Amino acid sequence: MTIPSLVQFKRYGMKLRTIDPTSLEATRGKRVLLRLSLNVPIADGVIRDDFRIIKSLPTLQALVEAGAHVTVISHLGSDGTASLTPVEKCLRKMLPGDYVVQENLRKDPREQAGDESYARELTQDFDIFVNEDFPASHRAHASIVALPKFLPSYVGLQFAKEVEHLTPFLNPPAGSILVLGGAKLSTKLPLIESFLPKVERIYLGSYYLNERDKLPNSEKIVLPVDSVIEGGVVLDVGPRTLEVLQRAVREARAVIWNGPLGKFETGHDKSTLDFARALASSDAKSVVGGGDSISAIRKLELLDKFTFVSTGGGAMLDFLTHGTLPGIEAILNSPLS
Repeated sequence: MTIPSLVQFKRYGMKLRTIDPTSLEATRGKRVLLRLSLNVPIADGVIRDDFRIIKSLPTLQALVEAGAHVTVISHLGSDGTASLTPVEKCLRKMLPGDYVVQENLRKDPREQAGDESYARELTQDFDIFVNEDFPASHRAHASIVALPKFLPSYVGLQFAKEVEHLTPFLNPPAGSILVLGGAKLSTKLPLIESFLPKVERIYLGSYYLNERDKLPNSEKIVLPVDSVIEGGVVLDVGPRTLEVLQRAVREARAVIWNGPLGKFETGHDKSTLDFARALASSDAKSVVGGGDSISAIRKLELLDKFTFVSTGGGAMLDFLTHGTLPGIEAILNSPLS
């Protein structure tokens, strides 16, 4: 297994502490609290996409093999009612070993409230904290921002890769484009505003036809020129729009893509899949994030055709917008690290 060294975090000129050969050796015999990214889609008790779990495995494996006594914490769902049991079963099939998995953090309302008392309780009897949950690190929750106040803290191997690979896209090269799909304009509007001066064009998916009045007034923003409509509802971009996007990625030097172009969850995935193929075959550097975008790429078996595929959806957007995340700030400012 290749263990990266400390990651240079350019905005601060500081080093973001991650587990490396030296720090791994220091975990031998230590009690490590490990925040993994286990918030995955489940339907009828079946995990529908295990991408985040797979990306979490190297850090867990490295700690277990180093002789650390690891306890895994995470969340599942938004309201704390879901059980992590099916995710734990999946995790143990992928990586058997001597580690403990605690229940859904969000079962305690103090987690989402960012309550330091809850963080202090979580840290009792532990020596080290490792955050390997980049997708949740845009949230100011107790296990993200408060834990590093009480334990020496590091980020995991995948978290370090996220920072390393996303940082160059904070200021993309000339000739770059941004492609945004999905259905949450409120989460993407800050990124749109931030990237207007940085990219040649910002291409938007079908959902944004319904919210064009909320968009900044700019010639750089390109809405679909045609769409697939059923019952008066816009479900996908049309063939002419897909042609525009395919031409754009052929000409672009770099592409940032987050979110499907149509209602992927209802089976309207043609444009998203076709766009994924076009981007994968282009010469552009590419970074992709968002659950449905990744599902499309995995369905086509194209994961290795992109420069970087992020485990984060909202976290990727927030990092690209602000250059940091609450979870990153917490590690950098940990008084015990």
